[in-house]
Amino acid sequence: MTSSYSRTGSLIALADARALGMAVRRTRKAHGLTQAELAGLAGTGPRFISELERGKESAELGKVLDVLAVLGLRLLLDGTGA
Repeated sequence: MTSSYSRTGSLIALADARALGMAVRRTRKAHGLTQAELAGLAGTGPRFISELERGKESAELGKVLDVLAVLGLRLLLDGTGA
């Protein structure tokens, strides 16, 4: 499975934690936020945001979901295996 980023904001197919991190970074920058600002809004620390954007695989899911919510992103699961 490969990852792709839709510039229209439609869908992003994520293959791994690194692809999720890249999507978070792009969206954060598009919103004009620094890592520290995003961390404050999401109730995490700047180190967590940095590690998430670098694709740390052991990032805490609850915190990841908080960051995605701040950025207006949703995590959708597809059971088709595509």
